[in-house]
Amino acid sequence: MRKTLLLAACAAIGFNAFSQCIPNQLYADSVYGVWPDTITNFRSGTVGVFYSDTMQLLVPTNAGLINPAFNGFNIDSVALVGITGLPPGIEVICHSQTAGPCTYITGQVGCGLLEGTPTQTGTFPLEVNVIAYLRILGTTQGIPQSFGNYKIVIHDNTTAVEDVAELRMGRVQNVPNPFADRTTIEFSLSRAANAKVKVYNLVGEKLWNRTIAAKAGLNRVPFEMNELENGIYIYRVEAGAASFTGRMVVNR
Repeated sequence: MRKTLLLAACAAIGFNAFSQCIPNQLYADSVYGVWPDTITNFRSGTVGVFYSDTMQLLVPTNAGLINPAFNGFNIDSVALVGITGLPPGIEVICHSQTAGPCTYITGQVGCGLLEGTPTQTGTFPLEVNVIAYLRILGTTQGIPQSFGNYKIVIHDNTTAVEDVAELRMGRVQNVPNPFADRTTIEFSLSRAANAKVKVYNLVGEKLWNRTIAAKAGLNRVPFEMNELENGIYIYRVEAGAASFTGRMVVNR
């Protein structure tokens, strides 16, 4: 996940007033992240067929969540410098959260679009070059970063794989949140699959896990650990290549 976060700036090389995306507030309770992540990756496309995929992102305040070397320093914003490796015909459309170009701030879910009509088949590895602006010793300094492990696969018209077969996850939350003794972790899947639900403390120790035969549509997994102290805990839902990391609060 650390490698995926600074793709947060990847909402844009160009700006197209007719293309818009809507931030998905289902991700607002996450600690941080970019969806899809590098495991799920961006959807595949077909030569000559219009392509569009939406990226959701949430930038953390603590830079140490991205790079332990900067633990304790706060992120002010993240800006895109450039993305190399995009399939010919596809561009990244910017929906900046500030007056500056292609810039995202902490604590707010943002989004961006990858759109266009691809003209060449192949697997296209992507490298994202960004600048993370950190507040260090009272000043704001730009720290360049580059991240890979993303890709887009473009098929020809005879071998394209239907995206409807891909396993997608959505509507992930725990209810209620905060909770005293018991909460329910909810998530939706596009099709039936085995799912793993795990709970960690803030130092990464796994406290609880379950594997269930999840169904297509809404799934609910009850969670109860009376010995937990008040505080923030992390839960993670995994199904196939899809995953989601969220935050739950115990408050008695």
